[in-house]
Amino acid sequence: MEDDFDLEGLSREEARRYVTGFIQSLQLTRRDRAEREAEYEKWKTRTKLAADRGEKELAKEALRRAEEAHALLGPLRTEERDLEFKVAELKRRLANLVKGPELSVDANALLDQLQSATDPDQATNEAIAEAEVELALEQLRRRMGEHRETDE
Repeated sequence: MEDDFDLEGLSREEARRYVTGFIQSLQLTRRDRAEREAEYEKWKTRTKLAADRGEKELAKEALRRAEEAHALLGPLRTEERDLEFKVAELKRRLANLVKGPELSVDANALLDQLQSATDPDQATNEAIAEAEVELALEQLRRRMGEHRETDE
């Protein structure tokens, strides 16, 4: 059960989505419970009506269905209480996460830094690649300048 509350290692957005999932589950459970309660009340009413009219078989069947609906209510109520507790705790933890600084790691930048630190030629290779790009860009500018002069 403690694993459901672990927001560590999640970004703020991931944590929000995680908590939102629990909130949606709670809302669905509440809706299911309300539907089961309505069904239970419906069969209870039908049981009473059938008994008042002296329809023993009909009353028996309605009572059976009312009992089935009631049996489904217990687990739904328990699930609803559990989800309410989890949502409240997750909201509290999410609020603490949002208040604190967001710690994130750019894996690519970290890898580049690590490679630069361990490979002295890496910085040289990057400088050469950058110089080649600058040279190609300068040549392109010259060609474009020549092209403009011939068009005029």
